[in-house]
Amino acid sequence: MKVRFLSLLLAFLAMFVMAGLFNGLVVNELVSENIDLAMLRDAPNLALIALGYALLALLMTLIYPHVVSQASYSVRSGFLFGMVAGIFWLLPQALVLHGVYRFPLMGLLIDPAWALLEQGIGGAIIGLIYAKFSRPDSSSF
Repeated sequence: MKVRFLSLLLAFLAMFVMAGLFNGLVVNELVSENIDLAMLRDAPNLALIALGYALLALLMTLIYPHVVSQASYSVRSGFLFGMVAGIFWLLPQALVLHGVYRFPLMGLLIDPAWALLEQGIGGAIIGLIYAKFSRPDSSSF
C-alpha cells in the first residue's frame, strides 16, 4: 500500500509540475496565438487539472503491476509503460480537439509528443518505486 501511495504521489507531482511548465512556458504563445481567448478561462481551473493528473497517476499506479511482471520492475519498464499511457491519455483527445478547434497541425503533434515524455517520466517514477520498494506482498490499495 505504501508503494502505491508513494508512486501515486510522486508521479502526480512530477506530471502536474511538468504540465504546468510545458503549458506555461513552452506552448503558451502557440496557444494564445491559435485559440480564441474567449474560449479560455481567465485563469486555469487548477483544481480540475490537478484532479485529472491525480486520476491519471492513480490509474497508472494501479495498472503498472498488472502489465509489468515484478521481475521487470525498473525505471526503463516504467518509462515505456508511461509512454503508452501518454498515448492513451492524449492522442485520442488531441485528435478530437483538433477536429473541434482550428488549431495548427503542429499542435496536434506537439501535445502527444510531449505526453510521451511527461507520462514517460511519471511511469519511470512508478517503475523506480515499485522496483525499490515492492515485495511479493500484494496488499491492496
